[in-house]
Amino acid sequence: MKTNFIIMGCLFFSPLALAGQDTLHYADFINEMYKESDMIKAKALELESELLRAKQTDLYFMPKVSAESKYKSDASRGDITDSKITASSLIFSTTIVDRFKEKNSRIHSAELSLLKEKESLYKSLVENLIGIKYYNNLEVKATKLEQTAIDLYRQIEGRYLSGIAKASDVEQARLLIQKIKTESESINKEIELLKSNIELATGIAFPERGVNLPDSIINKINGYNINEKKIYNNIDYKLLNEQANAAKFNAWQQDSLVQVSLVAEERYNNSQRIDKDSWGGIQVSVNLFDYDKKIASQTGIKSYQVLKTRMDFKYKELLAKMKSLQLTINSNQKELKGLEEQSRTTEVILANQKREYNISQSSYYEMLNTQYDYFALERKMVEMKISDAINKISLLQVSGELLSL
Repeated sequence: MKTNFIIMGCLFFSPLALAGQDTLHYADFINEMYKESDMIKAKALELESELLRAKQTDLYFMPKVSAESKYKSDASRGDITDSKITASSLIFSTTIVDRFKEKNSRIHSAELSLLKEKESLYKSLVENLIGIKYYNNLEVKATKLEQTAIDLYRQIEGRYLSGIAKASDVEQARLLIQKIKTESESINKEIELLKSNIELATGIAFPERGVNLPDSIINKINGYNINEKKIYNNIDYKLLNEQANAAKFNAWQQDSLVQVSLVAEERYNNSQRIDKDSWGGIQVSVNLFDYDKKIASQTGIKSYQVLKTRMDFKYKELLAKMKSLQLTINSNQKELKGLEEQSRTTEVILANQKREYNISQSSYYEMLNTQYDYFALERKMVEMKISDAINKISLLQVSGELLSL
């Protein structure tokens, strides 16, 4: 038998060959992700725009100054230039408080929109990094299992050459190594797919040295417990709330009752000030009835009611999602517990079979199959843990706590 050919032919590349290299901390990668994301840039510009708009409210008292000039030609008086300069400054309005409240709500909305975009990117990144981490750990086990299979192959080949083992045992050993190689290649493909998902979501290349997701983050995710009261912290829900408030405060401004301004007007004739027509004082405007303004106010209130209805629906939707996720998590954890018990039992069986094989009480076929079944259980547990972590991440998103990890 060509032992060396079998062993060398079944060795495969492991992504952990570079494990000794320093990986990039995930916080640094997140900062780079936020910096390069076009969507983050767009939301940041929207926030800047809203902050600029807010200055109109903050400086509502700033005077508005305008100038006007008219040139006239009169046969009896000659050329005449009439000019005036008008300045006005708002000092009081019954809607000024609502203007400030609307301003704050609009700023908060822009901030939440930015956070929502960050949360979406963060969620995608962490989900895929968790998958990469679990699959990398599984790859380590696959490498060890392959080496174990190779050692067992050498052992059975020696027995075969001595006339103790059968040729079928040797073929079964070769088959096990091939199966493990196929599984390892499948794991590597999963890892590459997860890296590709990160690149697709973030728009930046995944670092060749990898990204290190601390165990503390995974522990926080796995240890999260459901809390229905925290639904009110959900970013989508809070965003709807701010949008509703902005619509309400805007509606209240549409039918203002009283407005008081300081007004001054300077009139000139051929650059000479006309004292009798120049004046300064206080202007009080009272809105007794304006149908257009009343309709505008009522329309704004309807918009507010629409957003409040969406808020109620969003809460129910989030609550249902939270309960559904928790049911799935509970089911997965029960299944995972059963798989872990099977894994421990398989370890005992495997150890017994190795002892029995040494005294010819157990076939190599049984031992090889148990070895492969053990690895299959390991992979199934890893996939279950990844699914469980993703569900927990969704719970954190529902509760508005994902970005606080």
